[in-house]
Amino acid sequence: MADLLDILKITKQSLARVLRELVEQGFILQREGQVDRRQRLLTVTEKGKALALELSRLQADRFARALQVSGASRDMVTRFLFAMINPDEREGVTRLITQADLLGQKGKER
Repeated sequence: MADLLDILKITKQSLARVLRELVEQGFILQREGQVDRRQRLLTVTEKGKALALELSRLQADRFARALQVSGASRDMVTRFLFAMINPDEREGVTRLITQADLLGQKGKER
């Protein structure tokens, strides 16, 4: 929960409301930690994975259309998106992008 709050930059109360709804609707499973019962371990269900993929696809399609219409170059878009990320978080985002690129290259080699 603490990691999720930090990533989303929201309050514990805001997360609790949304999380409760996601659990009730079957998108997320929540269980107690084995060592610390106060710990909440969250797992995405198949229904949750399907929703996340659909939302990602819709967002990617929207970005693709906007980029095509704007005529922006990949470099320009990359600089813009990085400017939107908090400076202290850019290194972590760069690491994630590099990892994703490496995984994508491995997938293409198969």
